[in-house]
Amino acid sequence: MTNPQLTAASFLSRSIDDEQRRFTQQAERLAEQAARIAANPPGAGRTAPGDLTRLIAEATYLLKRAVTIEAGLEAVGLMGAETATTEK
Repeated sequence: MTNPQLTAASFLSRSIDDEQRRFTQQAERLAEQAARIAANPPGAGRTAPGDLTRLIAEATYLLKRAVTIEAGLEAVGLMGAETATTEK
């Protein structure tokens, strides 16, 4: 019989790993987008507000993903602490 607590922690750990991979990919895209903005400053016939708005939106999604990862890591840590306490 498997311990449901360990199963939940294992599942959450795998989910966190996936989120971390997505975070890295998204952060790389965000950095590329920022580099394009920096390489093409506003000028005649070119405006930046739309590019900056998209950059801010992407950064907001990245922040949400970071918070999700941190909360998941905290939950896994609490599950481990609870398991250690109940095993004593």
